[in-house]
Amino acid sequence: MKLLLIPDKFDGSLTSESFANAFNDGMKKSGVPFTSRYIKATDGGEGFLKVISHYKPCISVEVISENPLREPIRSYYLYNKEDNSAYIELANASGLDLLPYEERNPMLTTTFGTGIEIKDAVEKGIKHIYIGLGASATNDGGIGIASALGYDFLNANGVVLPPVGSSLQLIRSIDDSRVSDKLKQVKFYTVHDVINPLFGKNGAAYVYAKYKGATDDAVAELNNGLIRLNRVVSDRYNVNYNEVPGTGAAGGAAFGLKALLNAEFLGAMDFILKLSGLKEVLQKESFDYIITGEGKIDEQNLNSKLLQGVIGLGKEYKIPVIAICGALEISKDDLKKVGVFDVFDIKDEHKDLEYNMKHAALLLTTKTAEYFSKN
Repeated sequence: MKLLLIPDKFDGSLTSESFANAFNDGMKKSGVPFTSRYIKATDGGEGFLKVISHYKPCISVEVISENPLREPIRSYYLYNKEDNSAYIELANASGLDLLPYEERNPMLTTTFGTGIEIKDAVEKGIKHIYIGLGASATNDGGIGIASALGYDFLNANGVVLPPVGSSLQLIRSIDDSRVSDKLKQVKFYTVHDVINPLFGKNGAAYVYAKYKGATDDAVAELNNGLIRLNRVVSDRYNVNYNEVPGTGAAGGAAFGLKALLNAEFLGAMDFILKLSGLKEVLQKESFDYIITGEGKIDEQNLNSKLLQGVIGLGKEYKIPVIAICGALEISKDDLKKVGVFDVFDIKDEHKDLEYNMKHAALLLTTKTAEYFSKN
């Protein structure tokens, strides 16, 4: 049996590498003859830079930046001299995990810190900037990033607004007189697998803002704010990207990057296929199954994350996808409808969450051995 392993991390318990190791141990215990190839992948969120450094020789560039509440932090991005490219992980400065639970509020958070990193790369003369989007604490439509790059967003009285989610509804005009001409010399790319539009019931606010600490009222306000932002940007620059799939990524940061910086959207799986050389491998070799993993599989995974990209890959190359998870919160039938061949979870029903997370590697090995010895 020939297996292609493309797992995501299990937050708090397994890295993708440790998943692959535990899975291979389980296969050995199953007694089924097998070979496997491990692909380190990303959905553009946390771990984006680790994936980049796995495949490309890069140096780390340290930056004094700001967290989502504009408190100073040390952050970094990667630089590849060969193609004069910078790789920036939005979650490093604007990520949800940077804030304790009680401080999470997308009405008050901003992507300004990510903008600081982008500005640093631009001022160093870097000509290609890739931004991994995901795991953000924000819903600011990208005005934080834009503000760090010189854009000012003004209210009806011409007063510059703070670049946070609550300001979106108040925006009436944009002043770009402080924006450096150097931005025009840079090609921007976003890397993500989110397909949500900017606003609406499937947009950034309604789908993701609650996970970032927003109340029901705040979700509605943020959605209206993104509608306002789109209207002002459309009038100012004669563009309209709100319905483009993926503009809702990272609280609408993808929209701001596309509308103001002409960023090109790159699907995370396509990006990894090229980066890892996997596409060439798939053209020459065949695999019996693709094995992927997620800490939790629920309906949200079907709109984003690595799972969606793996499902698409399986369909394209006609390879059945088996998903393994810590917790399964969607029916197997629903997963099969979207292209998952089979799925199983590894949790011990008789143990609590803490035990299952602590012993995830052992559980994965055991459940893998059981599954493949029977199948």
